[in-house]
Amino acid sequence: MKQTWIKVLAGKLAAVAALLLFLTLVPAAAAGTLPLWAVLVLGTLGVLLLNAGCGALLPPAQEVQPVARAAQPVHTVPLRVVRGGRAA
Repeated sequence: MKQTWIKVLAGKLAAVAALLLFLTLVPAAAAGTLPLWAVLVLGTLGVLLLNAGCGALLPPAQEVQPVARAAQPVHTVPLRVVRGGRAA
């Protein structure tokens, strides 16, 4: 239980850190205060950090087996034609 809690907390922390990195990286790149190579390196690092954080939050994949439907008996309803040619 504790291990799962720590894993989720670390994943959330990594996701928040990556988003904060992007929030500071975009204005710095637009203003020209950060060189292009640093923007690319930090952007790649942020994407990897966000991927790791979101991957930690995903539950393990479970195989889903199709549910077999039981055959239901078909009930026929007798129809008779009444005035006007419609079935009643």
